[in-house]
Formats: sequence, C-alpha cells, structure tokens
Amino acid sequence: MNGGVPGAARWLSFFMGFLSLSQEILWVRMAGFIYHGAPQAFGAILALYLLGIALGACWGKRYCAREGNLFRVAAVILLVAAVMDWLFPWLVVMAFGVQRGVGTAVLMLCVLVTALLKSMVFPIAHHLGSSASAANVGSSVSRVYFANIAGSTLGPLVTGFIVLQLCTLQQSLALMAGATLMVSAFCLHAGGGRLALPALAAATLVAAVTVAAIPDVWLGRLVAAMGTGGHAFKGAVENRYGIVHWLDGGADGDIVYGGNAYDGRINTDYMVDSNLISRVYLLAAVQPRPRRVLVLGMSGGSWTRVLANFPGVEHIDVLEINPGYVDVIRRYDAVRPILADPRIVLHVDDGRRWLKRHPDEQYDLLVMNTTFHFRAYVTMLLSDDFLRMARSHLRPGGVIAFNSTDAPDVYKTAAGVFRHVYKLRNFVVAGDTLALPDEEEAVRRVGALVDTGQPDVQARVREDYRRFERYDEAVFARRAGRRLSTITDQNMLTEFRYGDSLLDNLGWAPRH
Repeated sequence: MNGGVPGAARWLSFFMGFLSLSQEILWVRMAGFIYHGAPQAFGAILALYLLGIALGACWGKRYCAREGNLFRVAAVILLVAAVMDWLFPWLVVMAFGVQRGVGTAVLMLCVLVTALLKSMVFPIAHHLGSSASAANVGSSVSRVYFANIAGSTLGPLVTGFIVLQLCTLQQSLALMAGATLMVSAFCLHAGGGRLALPALAAATLVAAVTVAAIPDVWLGRLVAAMGTGGHAFKGAVENRYGIVHWLDGGADGDIVYGGNAYDGRINTDYMVDSNLISRVYLLAAVQPRPRRVLVLGMSGGSWTRVLANFPGVEHIDVLEINPGYVDVIRRYDAVRPILADPRIVLHVDDGRRWLKRHPDEQYDLLVMNTTFHFRAYVTMLLSDDFLRMARSHLRPGGVIAFNSTDAPDVYKTAAGVFRHVYKLRNFVVAGDTLALPDEEEAVRRVGALVDTGQPDVQARVREDYRRFERYDEAVFARRAGRRLSTITDQNMLTEFRYGDSLLDNLGWAPRH
C-alpha cells in the first residue's frame, strides 16, 4: 500500500463525517419547519440517521472484502449520494403537496437513504486507511476514526453557524449536494482516474450553479404544499436562528410565521383585532401608566408598537432571539417606527440569559406573546422556574402578561408564583398586588389608547374587559377534564406530556 492511500483515506473519512452531520443539521431544520417546531422532530431525524448509518456501514463493509479499486467504488457511491442530496428535498416538497402522511413517509425515507449512502463509504475509508502491519494497525485505525470525529464535529458547527447564516435552506442543501459531488471527484482522483481533474472542475461548477443560479423557490413551494388557508406566500428571512416567513393577510394584516408556526399579524388596530391585539390594549386596565416595560419576543412588532403608546412609558426593553424579525418590521409602515423610537432598545438575545445577566433591571409591565405551548423549548418561558425569575424583575405593583395558548397547566403554574392570576382570552395576567378596577375605570384607562367616545369602540372595550376571569383551579381543572400540574424545567409538561406530537401534526391523533 503506497503512502498516499492512508492519507487520502483519512481525508475521505473526514469528509464523510463533515457532510453526513451537516446534512443531518439541514434535515433537522427542514423537519422542524414542517412540524411547526414539535420537539419530537429532532428525535425522529436522529433515530432515522442512526438507523441509516448502521445499515450503510453494514452494507459498505461488503465492498471491502472484494478485489478492486475501493476509491472508485466510493466515487460511484458518492456520485449517487450527491444526486440524491439534490433531488430529495424537492421530492419531499412534492410529496407534502399530495398529503401530509405521504410527505412524512417520503421525508423519513429520504433521511434514511441520505445517511445510508454516506455511511457506506466509512468502512471503505477505514479499510483503505488501516495498516496491514500488526505493529501499526491500532494507530492507523485511530487516525481514521479521529479524522471522522473531527469532520463530524466541524460539520455541524460550520453548517449551523456559518452556512445557514449566509445561505437559505435550499442553497444549503444544494451546497451539500455539490460538496458531496466534489468529494466523489476527489475519490476518483485518489483511485487514479484519468478524468479526475475535469470531474473536480465540473463538480465545483455544478455546486456553484446550484447554489447561486437556481431561483430560491423551494420554501415558498413547501409552504404552499402544506396549505396557507388561501393566503399567498410573500417572502421569508432565513438565518442560523430559524426561518421567518409571511403571508398576504389582506386588510387584516399580513400573517407572520416563525419556524412555520403562527407568530402574529402586522396589525395594531384595536377594532380589526385580527391578531387579538385587544389583549395588549386591555392591559392598560390593570397597568395604565407603566414607566418601564419588558417585551419578550418581538415578532412582527405589533405588540411593541401598541405598548409604546401607553401613557407614561419611558423605556421599553425588547428581547428577540431572531434578528430576522427586524427585516420583517422594516417592510411595514404600521410597525417600522419602533425601530427608530429612542425609548425602545432591542436586544438580540435569549430571554433567560439576558435576564440572568441583568439582575438589577426592574419593570412595571412584562409582556410575552408566547408561541404555542407544544413547541420545542417553550418550557423555558412557561415553567415555574422562569416565572420566578421574571417575578424578581418586576417592580412593586408590577404585572406580567403572557400567552398560555390555552394550556391549562400554564395558569396553575402562574398561580404557584403570583398571588393574583387572571385569564384574558388565552392570556395569563398576573401580579402580586394585581386588582381589577371597576368597569367604568377600566374603560377610562383603555380610553387613553382608543377612542372610547365612539359607541362601537366603547362597547367592544366593555365586552373585552368582561373577559377577565379570576383563576380558580377547580374550575380550570374541570374544563380540562384532568388534574392540573405545575410546569417545571424538568418535566416539560406542555412539550411532551400534554403537547402535540408528530401524530397530532399529521392529523392522526386527537389534538390536546
């Protein structure tokens, strides 16, 4: 065995680790988008990937027992893998256009085959890189494994933090297909192929064209395939934090989605109320003049725009983990002013981390229009642990308001932290000294934000104010049909016990 073969084999092992784990990151992003951030999506992709790796390695080792040029075998396998990498995402989009169950079956098959094809090459790389000498076999095997582990570690880091920041998901998938094609050309070269250099040049050209020249239409087609309720896809912002897209909502305001889950509308009109913006207006009834406000989750900016109009507001801190929402806000006159308001400071950060790093920041009003209770990581904002942290950032008389998305355990959890808890539609409104004013006083307070001199507006305010309901555990448990529990960081109730599963997303199980 010549000295160049082990080195080439180690590089091949590195590339397989890099490309395989990078592809897994992209499939996880795609599955998370399809299933609206359901926490089980990651586990499903990981399980399929591990199964594919096991099957592929078992299959690939058979080639090692045969005579022949194993680099050329690897080149052919990777050529097939590159073609599949390019075709599979489009196939998944088409399948979801047929039916969600069909789409899921095709997605699972594509993930399995993707992992299988690349893992077939690892036994080949191991065989080529291992020394036949008994004295060197251990060190030669360890070098091959080390190269694979290095690639497997570097791949997710580069793809997750750099590629997805610079490229859309469609471009990232195409880039991985092009990179696999280039490694196929590398194997052809290592195997002594005469057309290796032209093949490498062609692979590089194909990779560049698929990333830069093909129109970025994949996401819009996937959204349309999954159904938009008749609303046209208008655009998207993609970065390493996730995917934000929006649909044409007509006179009711465009609809914003984060990770393919409803995230609000661009609407600040109390009477239109297409996004239940009335809930934030009604907060004026219980906290009419908040000096300092904290908003966790800016989304399309409608809520922050309304809060900025509250009498007495001097400062608003906005915590948003995805800076892509800023690009959305810039597109709309109704919310764009919040970007130039000197009282509003946007912090691109995780909410918990920011609060821990700023223990002395205190607020009169804390508002979170929390995403659906069943989505991954939402426990970080709904748990008893977080609510106690939030309580420590409230001034005396401070009020917290956040979306329960109708999960009854959220109210019990809030009641374990705050003395007074109310339900307002699907919102929790809580505080240690919270007290509802009489209806006339409530109308007067909300009247600082809307024209309650108009009979229809005043009637709507009175109707909405009467929706405040004091939390009573027995009543809420009876409605839920079960005993309520406290959400903690450890039990993650809303995500795994009472949240929607992948079967719920497919319509194959009753919704909770």
